[in-house]
Amino acid sequence: MDRRTLLRGGLAGLGGVAASSLVGACAPTDPLPPGPWDCGVASGVHSDTAVVLWTRFAPAAVGPSVELAWTVAADPELTRVVASGVGSAAASSDGCCKVLAEGLEPGSTYWYRFEVDGLTSPTGRTRTLPAATGSPRRVRLAVASCQQYTAGYFPAWRAIAEEPDIDAVVHLGDYIYESGGWSPFDVRSDGVGTAEDLAGYRAKYRVYRGDPDLRAAHAAHPFATVWDDHELVNDYHRLTLVEDAARARAAYRAWWEYQPVWPIEGDRIHRSVRFGDLLELALLDTRQYRDPQPMTPDGARPVFGATLDHPNRVVHDEDRTILGPDQRRWLFDRLGAAEQDGVTWKLLGNQVMISPIRVVDLDEPSLRAMVEGLPRHAGVYVNFDDWDGYQAERDLLLEHLAEEGVANVGALTGDIHSFWQAGVRRDFDDPTSPVVLQEFVCGSISSRGADFTGDLAPELARAVRTTRPGFRFVDLARRGYGVVDLTPEHAVVEFRSVNALARRSRPRVLARFDWPAGTHEVALSRG
Repeated sequence: MDRRTLLRGGLAGLGGVAASSLVGACAPTDPLPPGPWDCGVASGVHSDTAVVLWTRFAPAAVGPSVELAWTVAADPELTRVVASGVGSAAASSDGCCKVLAEGLEPGSTYWYRFEVDGLTSPTGRTRTLPAATGSPRRVRLAVASCQQYTAGYFPAWRAIAEEPDIDAVVHLGDYIYESGGWSPFDVRSDGVGTAEDLAGYRAKYRVYRGDPDLRAAHAAHPFATVWDDHELVNDYHRLTLVEDAARARAAYRAWWEYQPVWPIEGDRIHRSVRFGDLLELALLDTRQYRDPQPMTPDGARPVFGATLDHPNRVVHDEDRTILGPDQRRWLFDRLGAAEQDGVTWKLLGNQVMISPIRVVDLDEPSLRAMVEGLPRHAGVYVNFDDWDGYQAERDLLLEHLAEEGVANVGALTGDIHSFWQAGVRRDFDDPTSPVVLQEFVCGSISSRGADFTGDLAPELARAVRTTRPGFRFVDLARRGYGVVDLTPEHAVVEFRSVNALARRSRPRVLARFDWPAGTHEVALSRG
């Protein structure tokens, strides 16, 4: 039997439920599409002359390995070929194929596809970075995070796919959710349950990548992707990688297989993306190097309701880290180099909130119930999984920005399933202290936030805004994404909201922020 016959026989076996057998015993609500290219195609940002190309060839997941021809062209019909080559899809990588397409022109749009024995993948569109020494007049980013499959549908991804002139999609993590089981708030099942080994994590990625809206976004734009915690397990830290090493290795391996990211060294994912002299984008990893989150005396981590007067002072320990010393030094070096090179904007692709979240004197009884037992005078740090749990290192970051005079620094943040915007002061409790960083928390694709509390969500948002005047905007109830539009003169950030409980939902502008370069005067207008 020749390879062509074998491949077509394998496809026949997969048939219209191609992938139900590859997802697990229980098929998801939205079955993976039939055919060999069940997860579509994707690309990732790399340099001004290269992009990462990715696909999954389903028959290769069950063997034998297959050589896939890839083509990059300057036109959608792929007639003006500019680069080509061969990549391998094999069972050892769950049928995933990842290649580096080099020799391209800076700041250019291309189209690409894969092919084997007459079987052609969908066509994807990608884009190289602007010339390293160039001066682009505009860069547009889409910003996304937290896409729990079971909690909602992905109309946000359809909207991102249709966004014009996107240079890159910045994905800040929680691409999958390792957890299983059923919640009364769920709208669909992933058919996998809890992922604890390589087969489970791979199954999660197949389900997520099988969603047609996510496939459309990957085919439309190159991604710049980092992980958060749910790619492994909720709220993990560096000790988790030792205590549950086999699970960590499986989770990391599946992430590398399924993401269009070219390895640097080991499992390092923090890296910098330079868009000429307009933008330095530093993509951070706030998980694998961090110390464990602060613990209460009874051993329970105080995600909510940790008081300022808590006897555990570990949050102020100068030796505690969320970045790790090597990544911190790398970040400071990259920010310094960007400032020295005259790069206008410096953005941090950051998983968890930098801004301190503290609610003081909660008068509303329903709000008080959320932090039952706290003395009335006490402040509340809402989430010690954020930088609030690593305050000494946050101080180091803010001090570095202030003392080195690094201008136009912003943080693009995910994780918390809600929209926030704040000017972060060197000393957040001193209204005269200078603002050194603007933070934009861009909501979640589908993961639930405080919307499950109903009328309580607006009240909690009001309490934050009134007691923490640094926050210009707080919305705890809506899902969506962010769009960042940069020119040498202005940064414009829009929060776009969708109804994730509906399969189709047109985005609307929830808030718009105009930030003139060289200032910290961010103007807010609502859509």
